[in-house]
Amino acid sequence: MIEHEILNVENLNFSYSDRRILNKISFSVKRGEICGLLGPNGCGKTTLLKCINRLLNIESGIIKINGRDISKLSRSEIAGLIAVVPQELHVAFSFSVIQMVLMGGTVRYGFSGIPGRKDYTLAYEILEELNIDHLASRRYNELSGGEKQIVLIARALFQRSEIMLLDEPTSHLDFKRQHLIMEMIKKITKERGLTTLITLHDPNTAGRYCNRLTMLNRGCVCHHGSRDNIFHAESLESTYDMKINIEQTESGRSVVYPAFDLNKK
Repeated sequence: MIEHEILNVENLNFSYSDRRILNKISFSVKRGEICGLLGPNGCGKTTLLKCINRLLNIESGIIKINGRDISKLSRSEIAGLIAVVPQELHVAFSFSVIQMVLMGGTVRYGFSGIPGRKDYTLAYEILEELNIDHLASRRYNELSGGEKQIVLIARALFQRSEIMLLDEPTSHLDFKRQHLIMEMIKKITKERGLTTLITLHDPNTAGRYCNRLTMLNRGCVCHHGSRDNIFHAESLESTYDMKINIEQTESGRSVVYPAFDLNKK
C-alpha cells in the first residue's frame, strides 16, 4: 500500500563553479513507489542523486526524508536512511560476494567494526532472496555485469535503508538481464515498502516499471507525476527536444520511439 511522501525535494539549486546544473528542482516520492528520473545526457540526473545523498552540497533548497532535513544529519544517519546502487563499482581488492554485502552494514557494527553472526545470517538470507546465494564465496571482480549489479542491490538491502537510489542500473546489461534487474527492483520495492529513485535512459523501461516519473531537461523539472498522467508524447518531446511517437500494444502498454523525418535536411 502506497503511503505518505518519504522523500521531498524542494527548490533545490546546485552549480559547479559558476555553471548552474540544477535549477529549482522540486518533486516527491511515496513509500512503495519507483520514481524514474528521465532526461537527456547532461540534464543533471546523476548530480541530483549525489545531492540527495549529500555527496554534493546544494546551494539552496531543502531535501527531506520523513520530514527530516538531511543537511542537519550526520553521514552515518544518512547511511541509515539512504542506500546507493551505483552504475558500476570498481573494487581494487579481491573481496568475496558475502564480504561486499556485509560492507553495507558498516554503520551498525559498533566499536569493533566487525560483523557478527546475525549479520552473516541476514546477508545470506538476502542473497538467497535474490537467488544469488550460490555466489556467496565467489570473488566480486570475477562476476558478470548482471551478477555484480544484483550484488550491489543485495548490499543496499543489507543496509536496511528506507530509500534506494539507483544510477542507470541496467546500462551495461543485455536485454534479458535489464528486465530481470528491473523486475527485481519492482518486487523488492513493493514487498519491502521502499522508496526507490532510479535514473534511466530508456523511456520504455521507465514506462513499464515506474509508478512515478520526474522528467528533467536543462537542469529543470519539465514534468513530474504519476506515470499514467504524464507518460505521453508531448511531455517526452519537451524533455528530449525531439518528435516522439507512442503506440499501444495489444496488452495495452505504451511503446515510445522517435518520429524522425528522414527526408528533412
